[in-house]
Amino acid sequence: MSDAPDKLERDVEASRGRLDRTLADLQARFNQPGIPRDLADLRRSGQAASETVERIAQDVRLNPVPALLIAAGFGLLVYEAFRTAAERRRLTLVPSATAMPDRRLPENHPDPMHARLDDALEESFPGSDPVSVRITK
Repeated sequence: MSDAPDKLERDVEASRGRLDRTLADLQARFNQPGIPRDLADLRRSGQAASETVERIAQDVRLNPVPALLIAAGFGLLVYEAFRTAAERRRLTLVPSATAMPDRRLPENHPDPMHARLDDALEESFPGSDPVSVRITK
């Protein structure tokens, strides 16, 4: 039973040592000469972005119609992109093996009555008759 507390103490000490080394490594990396400069640049770029957003908001307040037209155009562009993507997904979901070929569709096979009417129409008004056109000024 005395081995268990000693072993736990050694594990805790080993964990502390690893944690100390990890913290020292992080501190050494953070104290490199480029890091503070990068952080300052990041702060300046954040301020510039904030100023840009404020300028855009002011322009929108002064000229709302162009801003609304731009937003509507962008909205239509996004809508069309989503609609096209949905149409593509819908078309890819239809398996071509189960699709019925056109020759098997019943609407592509006229009944005999329609065929006879077509023949009678062709006999009454043949396509080979010359058509006369007179152009007058």
